[in-house]
Amino acid sequence: MKTPNPRIKVDGPADFAQLLPFLVGHQPEDCIALHGRIDTETGTGPTMTISLPDDPATWQATAAAFAAKFIHITHAPGQPNILDIVVFLCRTPRPGQSAEETAEALRPLADYFVDAFTDIGRGSIQSTIALVDNRWWAYECHLPGCCEGEPLPSPDDPTSVAAQLARHGWTLGRRTSEITQEFQPIEPEDTADLHRALDNEGAAWAQYCANASDDNTVLRATHALLETAIHDFRAGATELAHDITARLIFGLNDEWARDHGLEHIEDDDLPHARRLWAFLARRAIPPHEAAAVPALTLLAAVAWRQDDIPTARYALKRALTLDPDDDFADALHEAINHEVDATTLLPIARNTKAERHARAEKDRA
Repeated sequence: MKTPNPRIKVDGPADFAQLLPFLVGHQPEDCIALHGRIDTETGTGPTMTISLPDDPATWQATAAAFAAKFIHITHAPGQPNILDIVVFLCRTPRPGQSAEETAEALRPLADYFVDAFTDIGRGSIQSTIALVDNRWWAYECHLPGCCEGEPLPSPDDPTSVAAQLARHGWTLGRRTSEITQEFQPIEPEDTADLHRALDNEGAAWAQYCANASDDNTVLRATHALLETAIHDFRAGATELAHDITARLIFGLNDEWARDHGLEHIEDDDLPHARRLWAFLARRAIPPHEAAAVPALTLLAAVAWRQDDIPTARYALKRALTLDPDDDFADALHEAINHEVDATTLLPIARNTKAERHARAEKDRA
């Protein structure tokens, strides 16, 4: 997490409402954020986010689990002491729902977090803030008409926290919906040919996995297709034929093939590799969306190398939602959470490439 300039004082829910996008690196939508203050002046400290569940019946369990995870991570040995906690509840009003109704509907979730941290007995809540439709509510304030639906300051207000941070080179970043659009499955309009290709390749892939054969024919074909696709995207291509797309989506689910994809993590490869992984992830449409996990993970690795942490996090979040047991996605997620340098991927990719070439030489011998 980046730390805003210490000369900017953050005091009270109005300032925190403006600070959140700078803490997480983007403008969050439909999410819960927990922020632990370690500095009374700047308000800075560790911040964690999760998606805000649609079903209110799950909110109490979500609050309990997320509060426990936050305390576990932030109270690990060597971590700075947290003075108090700010809870952010960000939601876009549903059709037919006003901002006021949305904020009121979120009030029980705020109470669940207060209860959760009280039950844990570690970490006191300074403020619970709802951010809805560019306005903020502070639930702990019980004065009539106070802290209810206050608009966030205009970007033109030179005294606002956001304006002060902007003058120091900080940006609000993209909205969550803009980030996730890069890898969300495309709409199912005019996708009949893609559906057929995915169905055919999915069946072939299932048969290949069931046979558990030592024959590397399918894997070699995936390697060749991947190299061709990278070459084409490097030359400016923006799409692939449906059959090639489907073969790569499923073929990357082989660990060796995914590792081959990771080889394209060098600086010169990043732009076109990112476009290819996003293209494949978006075309893993239902009911085949789970096959997108390797493409999503490779996209996250590239975004991480480009210092685009929000995209990396959201791509990994989707990958782990589709397959919670994917070891590679989980390892990347942990590395990013612990602020490991992304260049640590380079020796891994280079070793993988050397091993692949050695196997190829052995197969030809």
